[in-house]
Amino acid sequence: MNMAGAASWLPWLVLIPCLAIWVYSLVDFIQTDEREMRTFSRDTWLVLLVFGSVVGGLAWLAAGRPRLPGVHR
Repeated sequence: MNMAGAASWLPWLVLIPCLAIWVYSLVDFIQTDEREMRTFSRDTWLVLLVFGSVVGGLAWLAAGRPRLPGVHR
């Protein structure tokens, strides 16, 4: 395989996981009750997720979604 061939699929190795994180975060956000959300309101999280893309999704997973039962931080 030459370098041109490798370069054609390389962006997909980045795009697919980023898209998966973003979609998972959106679905998780939609299924979460607003009373269980941490740090921001539902409207703020929606804006962060839609316009923040992958960074917004990672922020949701790290700081917005409810903590799992039994996990203390």
